Formats: sequence, C-alpha cells, structure tokens
Amino acid sequence: MALISIILSLLLDRMLRHLHDLRDLSWFEHYTGLLSNLIASKNAWLKLVLVLFLPLFIILVLQLLLQGVLFGVPYFVFGIFILMYCLGPACLSSDIEAYLDARSLGDDDEALHYAGALTERAASTVPDQQTSDVTRAILHVANERIFSVLFWFVVLGPVGAVIYRMLTNMSKRDEIDSLLKVTQLSQGLITWIPAHMLAAGYALTGHFDGAFRAYQSRPKESDLSLTNYDVLVTTGLGALRGQEVTDEISSIKAARDLVTRSIMVWIAVLALLTMGGWLG
Repeated sequence: MALISIILSLLLDRMLRHLHDLRDLSWFEHYTGLLSNLIASKNAWLKLVLVLFLPLFIILVLQLLLQGVLFGVPYFVFGIFILMYCLGPACLSSDIEAYLDARSLGDDDEALHYAGALTERAASTVPDQQTSDVTRAILHVANERIFSVLFWFVVLGPVGAVIYRMLTNMSKRDEIDSLLKVTQLSQGLITWIPAHMLAAGYALTGHFDGAFRAYQSRPKESDLSLTNYDVLVTTGLGALRGQEVTDEISSIKAARDLVTRSIMVWIAVLALLTMGGWLG
C-alpha cells in the first residue's frame, strides 16, 4: 500500500498544482507560537514534545483506527491525503520549470522570484551565481520537500510524514530561542538517514566516482543540519561531474534530472521489497 500511495501522491502532486496553496501551515505556526508562550517550562525539549503532541496524537489515532477497516481502503485514502499535504510545501518540479521558463524568456524579476523560492533566501541577481545557487538548492531541497517525507511515511506511516513536515516547519521559525535550537537538532537527526540515502542515489544515477570523491572530501561540520546539506550538495555536484554543458542553465536541468532518477531508484527499491513481501 505504501508504494501505491507514494506513486499516486507524486502523480497528484504534479497534476493538482493549483491546490498547493491548501498546504499552508500558517495555522500550525500560530498554534506553535501560542502554545510555546503558554508553556511556562524553560525546558525546550518538553516544549517541543507538548507542541507536537496534540496534532500527532490525532493523526496517530486516525491511523490506528483506519488500519484494517474495509480492507484498508480508508487507511489508503488517508495516507494519500496526508502525503499530499506533507509534500512540498510547493511542488519542486513546478518551481524549477517556472524558473527555467523565466530564464529562457529573459524575465529577470520572475527568475529572481523563483530562485528565492528554491534557495529559501534572497537570490543573487548575478546570473552565474544565481544558477549555481539554484543548482545547489535543488540538490538539497529535493530531500526536504520530497524524499524525507516519503522515507518517514514508509517507516512510520502517515504520522511519520507529519512529524517530518512539522519539525521542518518549526526549524525555520524566525524567533531565535532554545525551542528553535532543539527543533533544528531534531530535524537534523531525522533528516540524516534519508539525506545519505538520497546522496547514495545521486552517486548511483550520476558520476559515481565524482560523487564518491566529493563525499569523502566534503567539509566536516559540527552542525547536523549543515552536515546533511553538505552531504547532499557536494555528493550531488560530484555526481553531475562530466555533464555536457549546452547553455548557462544546463546544470539546473541536470540537477533536476539527477534528483528525479535518484528518487525513482529508491521507489524501485521499495517496489522490490514490497514484491518480496508479497512473495514471502
């Protein structure tokens, strides 16, 4: 069921782009701010648990209640709904295509807008630097927007996808406080495994030797979030080594294709494991 849910969710993610605004998590941001202010405890870990408890409890109860009901059909539909909500928040393919279209049309303002959406910060107005930044961002955000969500969905079911999306959302809060620090640490911890898996996918579907050498020579960071970023970006850039350059944005197209191939490889692995389970 997980395999079919993932395939259908990824297809619907591309087909229903006009519904992506419904993924808005502003309600959760308000809820987080309100609850964290109400909780008197200075223990940031306790605050994190209390903030996440109610939404995760509701999802977990629904997940357990729907399992085994009507041959698992309600649970299947529920899983697709949760995945559709937790992917993103914006469709990565849509943002990349919009950026490429803007660059091809020479619309610098539109290109700058979508470059910022991909890099999640103010983008450079220098074309070469902007191209480099967007290429790096694609290799990184593919894990955050897609692969880690799928990974935790497979491991824990719908509640796993919700945990990852909520922690990721909380890790980008503007307030610099102890809650932000423990949230970023937690998000880094649950991102570590899928980040390394996706990086392995880059190596397997790109220039393996270049990816492996880049992984070995990557900078060693004490911050877990930076480690995950470096693993994805340096390995991805190494895997792109030797790509034929036909225009100034070839690296962006190559990065997009590398991400697609890598995710498809892991979906194929899941398919083999699923078939093995059926055969067993």
